Amino acid sequence: MLLLIMSACVGGTTNSHPYAGELEKAEGYDEEAPFDFKLPTSLPFEVDETYIRKMGEDESAGASTDRYVLIAGFQGNDSEAEHVMVGVQNEGEVEDTQGLTEEQVTLSDGKEAQYFYDESSQVLLWDEDDLTYQVSVSTGDEYSVEELIDVADSFETY
Repeated sequence: MLLLIMSACVGGTTNSHPYAGELEKAEGYDEEAPFDFKLPTSLPFEVDETYIRKMGEDESAGASTDRYVLIAGFQGNDSEAEHVMVGVQNEGEVEDTQGLTEEQVTLSDGKEAQYFYDESSQVLLWDEDDLTYQVSVSTGDEYSVEELIDVADSFETY
């Protein structure tokens, strides 16, 4: 399964975000995250569960000591068919997209993004405010590139 990497939040949640307060309930939430981040406000399914896969300094080999990541999952009622991973990081390489087909796409605000895909995964990547954002899905969760762009377009400060 592909992982998504998300930046962390300094300022806390905003009451207007539809998932405000959900990450704080999850195991691994870091109140001391070094920067603000955005999360999607719209997904192609009704969200039943929100969870954190990772939130904190990246301790993997070769990672900068300043690299901070958040990997968050959104799951619907059908856990095998309704699942999106979202993430942001402040520096370094994103997940391995080697071997995936790549297409350039444009988000509604004119930002360029990279769409990677094969028969088992889809990844949408873009940069915003010195952060790299990702939306990823794997086999069983296939969405059109337009649906993934809609998810990316819906990102708002958490």
